[in-house]
Amino acid sequence: MHKLPVTKITVISATEMDDRLRARVEEVFGKKHPEGIRAEYLVDDSLIGGLIVFDGKTVYDGSVKTKLAEIKEKLSHGND
Repeated sequence: MHKLPVTKITVISATEMDDRLRARVEEVFGKKHPEGIRAEYLVDDSLIGGLIVFDGKTVYDGSVKTKLAEIKEKLSHGND
């Protein structure tokens, strides 16, 4: 039986993540990738807060920086 390769995920956060939060991220993305994951953790303080996770196919952006940019865009364009 052919085994699927482990999926590498990249997790970018505004501050260093503790073990509890890393375990939670790995639990959530482990369910999306039952073949297994290997996580790489990076810090980018420009995110302000939240996380960005990339699994090789999809970017999951829950960063405060992106949320603020979306709000700014909506406010500058009104209800176009």
